Amino acid sequence: MDLIKIGKYIAFKRKEQDLTQKQLAEKLNMSDKSVSKWERGICLPDVSVYLELCKILDISINEFLAGEDIPKETIEQKAEENIIQITKDNKNKQKYLKKIIRLLIVMLVVFIFITSIFVYKKLIQPQNYIEPYLEKSTEMQTANMLSSHPGNILLFHYNSKKILIH
Repeated sequence: MDLIKIGKYIAFKRKEQDLTQKQLAEKLNMSDKSVSKWERGICLPDVSVYLELCKILDISINEFLAGEDIPKETIEQKAEENIIQITKDNKNKQKYLKKIIRLLIVMLVVFIFITSIFVYKKLIQPQNYIEPYLEKSTEMQTANMLSSHPGNILLFHYNSKKILIH
């Protein structure tokens, strides 16, 4: 369905009825911003509003969906075209939604995988352990400066992951 064409048609028919956007919106118990969005082709009204809108604008559902006045002799053909177009639009929306769902599932799997790696590393890391100071750390540089044999120094520190409460 051509949203812009339908929107222009709604605006044309509204003006033909000498209604403002606000007046049409009030008759439908909606905001004039909604009517503005329809007329600009941003979106369509909710399906539940179609019948009331068509009644107010004095048009048929087929004319609404086609976005144009339909002569009586071509109404059956236009109705079939509208049904086919709606079916195609629904299939395209379903394909799009399936792609989005697949993407979200892949993102979720990647997130779970990365999170599980972090949790696993956290769980397998010992609570208390001894590790060497890095060569460029302040402690190692100080020890090398004070030593009579610089470069041959090994310096370790004790790490405790447990929180001790006094």
